[in-house]
Amino acid sequence: MTGTKKSRTSNPAEVTSKGDSCPTCGAALIRIGYGFPGGDMIEQAERGEIELGGCCVSDNDPQFHCQGQIPHYWRRGAQGRLVSPTP
Repeated sequence: MTGTKKSRTSNPAEVTSKGDSCPTCGAALIRIGYGFPGGDMIEQAERGEIELGGCCVSDNDPQFHCQGQIPHYWRRGAQGRLVSPTP
């Protein structure tokens, strides 16, 4: 590595299984990418494949949000289930 910061976002297709949907409203989920966005992350955000989540990262940040009228935020729990992040 040449001093570039690696983001926590990988290919969105690898992160959500087919059929993953919001447990609240049923809308499709997309990945939230954290860290300083490079060219690939910016292009993915422009295509609507990920949402940019900012550079400040904590252990309880949401990993996904739904594309419903009112977005709901989710992360994977200990057993791989979608859970709502606690404040």
